[in-house]
Amino acid sequence: MIELKVSHGLAGRTLSVAGWRLTEATYAPGQHVPRHEHALSSWTFVISGNIEETFTADSFVYGAGSVLTKPAVADHANRYGAEQARCLLIEFPADADCVVGVRDNLFARPRLFYGGLVPDLARRIYQASAGRDRATAFSLECLLLELRLAGERESSPDRSRMCRQWLNDIRDHLEAEFRTPPSLAELSRIHNLHPAYICQQFKSAFGVTIGAFVRDIRFAWAREAVAGCSGSLSDISLAAGFSDQAHLSRDFQRRLGISPRRFRNLSR
Repeated sequence: MIELKVSHGLAGRTLSVAGWRLTEATYAPGQHVPRHEHALSSWTFVISGNIEETFTADSFVYGAGSVLTKPAVADHANRYGAEQARCLLIEFPADADCVVGVRDNLFARPRLFYGGLVPDLARRIYQASAGRDRATAFSLECLLLELRLAGERESSPDRSRMCRQWLNDIRDHLEAEFRTPPSLAELSRIHNLHPAYICQQFKSAFGVTIGAFVRDIRFAWAREAVAGCSGSLSDISLAAGFSDQAHLSRDFQRRLGISPRRFRNLSR
């Protein structure tokens, strides 16, 4: 293992293991790093604190225990939270990064991991990096290879289909229970995923936040009920999950520009 200098943050442990570069860095509260690029594809493991990382097409907010992967030369800006942040930057070997199959699958785009094997391996790599003997170097090399394989599996087309399936399950769950939708904590417990990750992936897949999706489903049901049945607007409001008739009226006015009663008359 060779000691390396670090070009960003306040350097802690810095190592080179079989072509991999490991850099522990500390960032001041509220620190902002303007747009820049890295020469190598990498994983960023957050030891403590919070980070907002903004790319051309994506933006991620992530905290302790999570991992963000990013391709080489992906320009991005960083902003750190109100508390000091500590990170372990794991940079992929330069020669391996040039292999088309690895680059295209593993680092096709920035990806955030809140739970599962990738963050667990990153944590173990951070803990193992405290050593300085040959056994530590061998252990780190094995863990780094495991991290690469885990990342490739997570990035495979089959994994993408699996990701889409749990998102579809959440969407179906919300559609079925839009009147009393499950909380983020419940969805997190059911799918064993971090709430922030669920929100981010849901919006990425369906183009709308979970809250907006539920409100859209609720309004669509109420609109059909107002137009197609003779029940009172008060009963329809409560059946749809609105707090009261005034709440329903405000939603109609905002979305359609008319009251529910006027909408019912026009529909008939």
